[in-house]
Amino acid sequence: MPIPTIRTIEEASLNAWPARQQLVDDGWLIRFHDGYTRRSNSVNPIYASESDHSTLETRLKKWEQFYAERGRPAIFKITPLVQPPRLDEVLAERGYRYEAPTGVRIRSLAEPLTPPNTLPDGHAVVESTLSDAWLKSYTAFSNTPPETLAPMRSILENIAPACSFVAQWAGGVPVASGLGVREGPLFGLYDIVTSPTQRGKGYGVHLLHTLLAWARAQGASHAYLAVMDDNAPARRLYDKWGFGEVYKYWYRVRDW
Repeated sequence: MPIPTIRTIEEASLNAWPARQQLVDDGWLIRFHDGYTRRSNSVNPIYASESDHSTLETRLKKWEQFYAERGRPAIFKITPLVQPPRLDEVLAERGYRYEAPTGVRIRSLAEPLTPPNTLPDGHAVVESTLSDAWLKSYTAFSNTPPETLAPMRSILENIAPACSFVAQWAGGVPVASGLGVREGPLFGLYDIVTSPTQRGKGYGVHLLHTLLAWARAQGASHAYLAVMDDNAPARRLYDKWGFGEVYKYWYRVRDW
């Protein structure tokens, strides 16, 4: 299978992480979900636009006001697809700060998946829909603030493509959790986290193997993920599993 394009990956990631409200403005996707995550509360300028530079100021003011009325900062996701091409420069001139540089990586699922060493008293629980048990583990491992629980649950319960919610257990307790979302040949990895008290023991490797094996069994040809530049442990893990970086994105954020 050919390597997925940036546009294909971006579209899949938008579908894998739905927003409560979404509007389209001449190639820009404007998303809002009660402030939970940048991904679902940002402007995504990914399609060709008929607007020229002379109308950019008006468009920016319009969507800055949209977020201000909802008590949220204006956020733009900057990818190689951004339209118009000078948008990042213009946002910087308007006082938007540079935030969360991230690398998007892919891996062919045709390549072998080397099974990790057997865990003593270890097993994985794989579910196709969100469960209270999975959510409880994930929120505990990631130290999720209580006020974000409702919008997070809303997102996870409304993902349209096929899902794999995986919890890795060892010693009779959950030790890691993760989410995979398959849309056609693409499989996205999200919310990969290990219990803070269990990190460095290889549980994340077992979790990743379970997710990728599920994706391949479901017919996916490539897996993709996004990892922030400052997350060195995750980058090392994904290096070992053959995930190669194909592009970067970052956010421009302006507070009120």
